[in-house]
Amino acid sequence: MGTHPRYRIEGDTHCIDVRLNTIEQLFDNRDPAPFRERDLDPDLVEYLHGAGEDLSSHGPFKVVIWVTGPCQPAEVETGYRAHFLYELERIDRRRRRHRRTGQVALLLGVTLLVLILSASELLAGYEDRLVAAFREGLVILSWVVMWRPVEILLYDWVPVRRERKVMQRLHDAPIEVHAERGPSAA
Repeated sequence: MGTHPRYRIEGDTHCIDVRLNTIEQLFDNRDPAPFRERDLDPDLVEYLHGAGEDLSSHGPFKVVIWVTGPCQPAEVETGYRAHFLYELERIDRRRRRHRRTGQVALLLGVTLLVLILSASELLAGYEDRLVAAFREGLVILSWVVMWRPVEILLYDWVPVRRERKVMQRLHDAPIEVHAERGPSAA
């Protein structure tokens, strides 16, 4: 735990400050859905995600939205929470799909591994150097076939887990909405 120099601190909590002139800047203008269900602006989400990553090891944080114009804090918080809930659901769907892909790749890889190693064993009785080289190539190929399934199932989940953790912290973060300009940026 510590402080991060890019973010304002209130007590022991870092503040992710978002300054807006109008509440419309908070939401994606391309989304025709009703106000509370609209997606947040992609640039804002990128900023929040980056801030969440920056502060992931610095203890608690909160999101403070400063709007110069009139706004209804409850609607802002509802839209914010709905967006990050949707992002969490999207990440979970992607993770399940990725796991299924890994399982299919593993099944295919094991099947190819058995077939290629069996073909290699069939060539074991030949003393020709070319056949021996081909046999070794089959053994190497059989293990290369397993590379991607192992990568998917053992390593690819790490960045997805990190992204989900950041999105969960953003979703759970306290939100304050103020209808004023806010503190000046450092």
